[in-house]
Amino acid sequence: MNRSLFAAFLAATAFAAPAYAACPTDSMTPDMYFAYVEGIQKTLTEQGFRPGVIDGKIGPNTRSAIRAYQKAAKLPVDGCPTQELLDHINFSQPKIYGPGKR
Repeated sequence: MNRSLFAAFLAATAFAAPAYAACPTDSMTPDMYFAYVEGIQKTLTEQGFRPGVIDGKIGPNTRSAIRAYQKAAKLPVDGCPTQELLDHINFSQPKIYGPGKR
């Protein structure tokens, strides 16, 4: 019985849309989105949040780093790379740093 419930759960979640599918990107051109993601990745790296490779692509490491920053900065946690997030990372005072980085 437990195996069938577990299998049903896995099947239901395997094809579900990821939680971050609702990130607002419609107002950005692909080049603009790339620039925001790359800028966010660079700054998160400098501040110790480890987004992975700085490539302008949003992947699981970048989303995780964004969420960690948002949580540390007491922002709504959605993992979305936005202009507002980039502005907050660059201009908030005092700076927000990741674990072990000061």
